[in-house]
Amino acid sequence: MHKPELARLLARDFVVVMIDVGRYDKNLDIAQEYGVPISKGIPAMSVLDPHGKLLYAQSQGQFANARAMPYQDFNVFFEKWKPKR
Repeated sequence: MHKPELARLLARDFVVVMIDVGRYDKNLDIAQEYGVPISKGIPAMSVLDPHGKLLYAQSQGQFANARAMPYQDFNVFFEKWKPKR
């Protein structure tokens, strides 16, 4: 996610919150609250609207292989969930 285009999209349309789960022994309540099964792998993502309503929670570890995922996959994902203007 270090591509400038993606960084601009994230900065403009999203608030990224990183949550430290340690060795799966910290902040697990947050993952549970938003329906993210971190046992399927991390990193994991959820998308909330500006009011905190859950719009999307990965269900199958879709981003567990994030380091090897092509930029286009991230771009498609974030374009889909960016706020409508």
